[in-house]
Amino acid sequence: MSERNTSIDIAKGLGIILVVFGHNWIIAHNHGELFRIIFSFHMPLFFFLSGAVLHQDTAFRDFLVFKADALLKPFFVVLSAWGLARIVLSGVDAHTYVLGMLYATGNTIEWVPLWYLPHLFLAMLLAWSVLHLANRVHAGLLLPVVCISILLAAGIVVTRICSQLDVQQFASLHLWLGNRQHDFPGLPWSLDLIGISTAFILLGYVMHDYVMRFRFLPWAFIVALLLFAALHFFFDETIDLNMREYGTWWIATAQALLGIYLALSVSACLQYAGKLGKLLAYLGTSSLFIMIFHSWIEWKVFALLARWNSYAYLNASLALLAGLLIPLLLLSLVKKYKFLYILLLPKAHTPRLRAGT
Repeated sequence: MSERNTSIDIAKGLGIILVVFGHNWIIAHNHGELFRIIFSFHMPLFFFLSGAVLHQDTAFRDFLVFKADALLKPFFVVLSAWGLARIVLSGVDAHTYVLGMLYATGNTIEWVPLWYLPHLFLAMLLAWSVLHLANRVHAGLLLPVVCISILLAAGIVVTRICSQLDVQQFASLHLWLGNRQHDFPGLPWSLDLIGISTAFILLGYVMHDYVMRFRFLPWAFIVALLLFAALHFFFDETIDLNMREYGTWWIATAQALLGIYLALSVSACLQYAGKLGKLLAYLGTSSLFIMIFHSWIEWKVFALLARWNSYAYLNASLALLAGLLIPLLLLSLVKKYKFLYILLLPKAHTPRLRAGT
């Protein structure tokens, strides 16, 4: 296997910082402009980067097993352990908890950010299938490019339909699944979002060579930054996939693409930033583990600090650091114990890589 692309790891590191910050009290308590800025591109960025390193030439069975090991295993292990504790110690209804976990959307699980894991699993499988079909019919990148437009358009339409459903029609479903937000919970494993997520994954795959050879261009960065800022200044649009929100299609899509470009540009610079670049790259390689544990940790730390002082912004800042650093400590602990490693981390996997990876 060739050496990892440091710039992509840094981009993941920047992305996971935005995810943790986006779930922090500073952002969550009023959903203002900073919320709209972060959410307009941080999840599309992760889907895009997943596509940029997608190993389509891996056999389907190997691909399926590896993705299940990397994404589904920690999802079910963590939520099963948490559910057992909640059922035994807090009297949570076991039937409702298990059904909600199996349904696996942000509305039906207690650790909301984990909805991303089973959904990414489905989206990666769909992306692999599209690329495999393209190889079978010798369509090259033409079919993936066509599918990007079709899937994105279909995904936006489906998201709009879901957001406009009468929630009263799903009262029994809310009760059955333990839906805490009492709006339409989405399809199982957020299948209703798969058009949007897969489109960004395929875009990352199509742009693989460009991403791997990405170079910072000052003029392009300035233009992209000005356009990104202008869109947010003149329009109050964003993307919140968990809440089934995708703003005006051309504005939200443009913001996502510009945000991705800006993240890649910053990452290209930071790979030469010495220790800072290495720290961000380490956060990037640990991003999935941080994704799993950050939210519960930072809100618990925030609540604990709030008992001792009333400085909400200071408490939230410290909670943000805890949401990033404590999962890293847990990860180092997990790596030391084989039993925990097997439960939470994927097995070593060396798929054949595309040229340039």
